[in-house]
Amino acid sequence: MTTPPIEDSRKVLIVMSDLLFRSKVDEVARRVGLELRAAKSFEQLDRQLAAGTPALAIVDLEEGTFDAFGAIARVRASAPGTPVIGFAGHGNVDAIQRGREAGATVLARSGFTAKLPDLLTQVAERERARAAG
Repeated sequence: MTTPPIEDSRKVLIVMSDLLFRSKVDEVARRVGLELRAAKSFEQLDRQLAAGTPALAIVDLEEGTFDAFGAIARVRASAPGTPVIGFAGHGNVDAIQRGREAGATVLARSGFTAKLPDLLTQVAERERARAAG
């Protein structure tokens, strides 16, 4: 089963394979009027990016199935204006540093979880204002 492509800027692209954490993000996104699209491989990521520019990209810097830092580079190349938020465990200093170097705003996993409702609300409000002209 494939995820439908991003069609407009009310979409949030999440790059991770952790289904439980992804469902938490999806729940918050839907509550504020955003739609989540997931990529669990470079092929899925490229397909999503080719279909349209997301309002936000979220990348799990501790992703085990493919290179999270390569994913950030792909988002930056295909959608240079898209904000990218990366997250990792607070003790994973290497991933946090590499995520910042790749161009993501990086948060510790616990901070990301705590700030998620506010982050997605801000994105939704920004996109509603943009659509209103």
